[in-house]
Amino acid sequence: MMPQSRAIAIFTDLDGTLLDHDTYSWTDARPALDRLKQLSIPLIAVSSKTLAELEYLNQTADLFDGLIGENGSVVALRNDVEHFGPSPETIDRARQEIQTAINIPVQSFRTVTPDIISAQTGLPLEDAMRAGQRHCSDPLIWKPTDKDVAIARDIAERFSLNLIKGGRFHTLCGLSNKGHAMQRMIERLSVTWRQDTPDAAAKRFVTIALGDSPNDIPMLAEADYAVQIPTKRGKRTLPLLDHPNLHIAPKPGPAGWNEAVNDILDKIINTNKNSEVLHG
Repeated sequence: MMPQSRAIAIFTDLDGTLLDHDTYSWTDARPALDRLKQLSIPLIAVSSKTLAELEYLNQTADLFDGLIGENGSVVALRNDVEHFGPSPETIDRARQEIQTAINIPVQSFRTVTPDIISAQTGLPLEDAMRAGQRHCSDPLIWKPTDKDVAIARDIAERFSLNLIKGGRFHTLCGLSNKGHAMQRMIERLSVTWRQDTPDAAAKRFVTIALGDSPNDIPMLAEADYAVQIPTKRGKRTLPLLDHPNLHIAPKPGPAGWNEAVNDILDKIINTNKNSEVLHG
């Protein structure tokens, strides 16, 4: 049973989840996004994207109240930024050792030009430049076998790093993940709530998380309501995790995001007509 006095917060992956896998559009999610604005429910971007990419997206679209970048290594709320990731030097040494250990070329966002990042992702050149501004993580550009991935994971562990598979890339990153960063953001949102509403009692956030790939599992596991967005390629959607409130969206991308968010909000709000949401 959810507490009767509560605030709601939504955490979302971007590529393939809120953003269409091919076009990067969120147009089909507009009804739910407008509803969040109307209800003052904070929406937090949780992505492997860089902070530069997320800030630019937010400047142009004004979608998010907080930003979590580089797979949980960067947490930003109200212009206050925290870094939890490894140093760029550690990332570079691990990548170089991986290249030495396997028999295929290994490039990465930190080593190639924006033109190559653009070709790999379909991003316009200026967006690709922002994607290359990485501090705590590095997506690899390679064509590995399962054995190559296993070797690379072992090397990453020796450097106290993870090798995480996202929707498009294997990414070298720190031990912080989207779930850890989500916990930290909830702590910061709770402080914000108390600062904005000094006389209010402490709130427990009811959380909704949405994602489409294995690197979203730690975030989905932390949420009260987990939403798995199906892939666009028509494969049968198998659950990413065992979760008591796992919802598999009826459609891929922003259209599925829109339906899932609205359905869960209807359930939460109808369960408690007096639900409170965060204003800020």
